[in-house]
Amino acid sequence: MDPVLNDVNVKIDAVVHHLKVEIAGIRAGRANPALVENIPIEAYGTKMKLNEIGNISVPSHNLLTIQVWDAAILNDVIKGIQEANIGLNPSNEGTLIRLSIPPLTGERREEFIKLLHQKQEEAHVSIRQIRQDFRNEWKKLQEESQFGEDEFFRREKILKELIDKKIAEIERLGKLKEEELKEI
Repeated sequence: MDPVLNDVNVKIDAVVHHLKVEIAGIRAGRANPALVENIPIEAYGTKMKLNEIGNISVPSHNLLTIQVWDAAILNDVIKGIQEANIGLNPSNEGTLIRLSIPPLTGERREEFIKLLHQKQEEAHVSIRQIRQDFRNEWKKLQEESQFGEDEFFRREKILKELIDKKIAEIERLGKLKEEELKEI
């Protein structure tokens, strides 16, 4: 990869990684720890992620269990899950919380597909903004005579190739998730 694109690539990879995390959190009818691991829980006077205060496991395709390390915060965890509004009802069993994953209705699947498309569009906008920021920076450097017009167009061309590749990856991720959501 061209050294000119190192900073651009790092920023765009961060956008793609964020999208992957967001997509993983969209429920597809089967149990997945990513559905709940980033839920903020008010515990010990601060907000913590659920995966920081307990073990999340998947004993079956439609069940998540959360083993909370400190029984004193069990009710805080249950409250946090309910407030996250992810459509799951936690059941308390001592230090263990069970989350039964109900099958998705057709209407709910469509809502999740719309949410997926929204997340993809946010990633597209972020990448376009990164492209514009770097183009503006390069244009400014060109105007200051730090490099010529040919170099600007060369950078613009390799930037376009990188952006096209990353947009294709976002589309591929979206298609995979959409197929997963449409699975019954």
